[in-house]
Amino acid sequence: MQFVNDNQADTYRDVKIYLSELFDDDTFNEDEGHFYVSYGSTVLEISVEPYGPEEAMVIVMAYCVQGVEVDEELMLGVLELNHTLPFGAFSLVGSDLFLSYGLFGRNLERSALLNAIAAVANTSDDYDDRIVAKYGGERALDRIRDTGGKRRREEAIVRD
Repeated sequence: MQFVNDNQADTYRDVKIYLSELFDDDTFNEDEGHFYVSYGSTVLEISVEPYGPEEAMVIVMAYCVQGVEVDEELMLGVLELNHTLPFGAFSLVGSDLFLSYGLFGRNLERSALLNAIAAVANTSDDYDDRIVAKYGGERALDRIRDTGGKRRREEAIVRD
């Protein structure tokens, strides 16, 4: 992986160490600079992205529901839900619904990363079954292998 600044490289190293301490080898894996963690009925993607010339952001993102039936009621509901969440936000890319939360990388503590992972996973886990029941689609664990991760999201953005 190529880093934009020293803080991004340091944060990436720290995240890798923290995840190896927090999860078994069969629970998390690393692919193209991103980490994937199975947690409850969701799969989390954890990435370390540059932010400005000297900072880095740790993005904890849940693959909540893939292939959801997009309509006005869903979009309004997600926006209203974002307003009430104490952290993070839902987003819709194509017909895939994600929940993400960002942490600054400088001085990232192990406990802050664990809290972010648990909060994102639990929130996604709380909502995925309800969303699937009302709007269709599949929970992350039911379809994660077909999504292609970050590349899939980037392709969807380019097409739209």
